[in-house]
Amino acid sequence: RTFVLEHPGRYAATIGVEPSGPDDPVATAGRRLLDSFTAVLRGYEIEEADVDHALRLLRSLFHGFATLQVARGFQWSTDVDESFEWLVAFTDRGLRAL
Repeated sequence: RTFVLEHPGRYAATIGVEPSGPDDPVATAGRRLLDSFTAVLRGYEIEEADVDHALRLLRSLFHGFATLQVARGFQWSTDVDESFEWLVAFTDRGLRAL
């Protein structure tokens, strides 16, 4: 989220880009991101067959929140950081319920 807010153009330029090979910086960054999310998901009792779905869930939630925030899509007076913490807590409860 911080990276998206600090470098919105760079982040946007990576969406949908096909890496040129395994050493491409986009591929390396993508692996690091997915490895981090996968490490978090190991703390939950998620069936192996559902891990890809859970990864897509996390990526969609965080991407959506950050891109809306950088586009000034949150115009209400409620604190955005508080909303993000709420999103994380809500997601945690949902993953625990699996």
